[in-house]
Amino acid sequence: MKQLAVAFLFVAAWALPFAPVVATAPSEPDVEVEAIINKALERATWAQEQNFEARFRHSMTQRARKFNGDGEVTEDETLAYTVEPYQGVPYAKLLTKDGEPIAGDDLKDEEKRWEDFLEMLAEPPKEEEEEEDENSIIFNEELLERFTAELTGIQDLRGRPTFVLEFEPRSGKLPERRQMDKALNKSRGQLWIDQETYEIAKVNFEMKERVRLWWGILGSISEVTGQFEREPVADDVWLNSKVDMYFHVRVLFSTSRRGQTTLWDEFEPVPNE
Repeated sequence: MKQLAVAFLFVAAWALPFAPVVATAPSEPDVEVEAIINKALERATWAQEQNFEARFRHSMTQRARKFNGDGEVTEDETLAYTVEPYQGVPYAKLLTKDGEPIAGDDLKDEEKRWEDFLEMLAEPPKEEEEEEDENSIIFNEELLERFTAELTGIQDLRGRPTFVLEFEPRSGKLPERRQMDKALNKSRGQLWIDQETYEIAKVNFEMKERVRLWWGILGSISEVTGQFEREPVADDVWLNSKVDMYFHVRVLFSTSRRGQTTLWDEFEPVPNE
């Protein structure tokens, strides 16, 4: 079955600022970190096999902002989509821009994007393995081996008891096959794992050191922070609900400070075909 590339979600999941603990006071941890992580990995593998994203339609809103050096917003744009699966692949259809129905070039671009999507669905599946995405971040053993984790307590998150773990990069040399690996190897943060289901409910993370792009020739990433949240939308089904990110990047002679917030809501199950 064809899969929709949603790499930006996973990037966001590991790019977040530290959030203060404001829920219940932590109780004494009585569960080994390794056991919690292993159960979370098992749950993530199971959820991926269920392909829940292809079973629900929903709304999606993306707000993109640009900032100047003083932190003032210089550009602000909000796009609203409806997301519906087609042949097991979700498609995000752009509906409005800054509260107004799309028109003109935006409408033409959307029509072209829809045509390209249908052509992609009609293509026969490729037998060879797909190349590794430069920006994808997948919650698996390879990712977690980069970090050490500490269980700091159990916290109430949206009415559900949740394990809270803090993670740091491991010492020593870590793998760097892609540019994204450089950022991962310098990131730290907090991870909330639902105590009942072992679903990842929330991730906060920040990049603690500057990362050079192509040995500094292309530029550098000075700051990446963000927050990633997931929530139950039906019995035993958890899906993404929020991604909030901020980037400070220098590419060649241009500096960019951007923030993007993506929200998902109004989930509805799609009838079985």
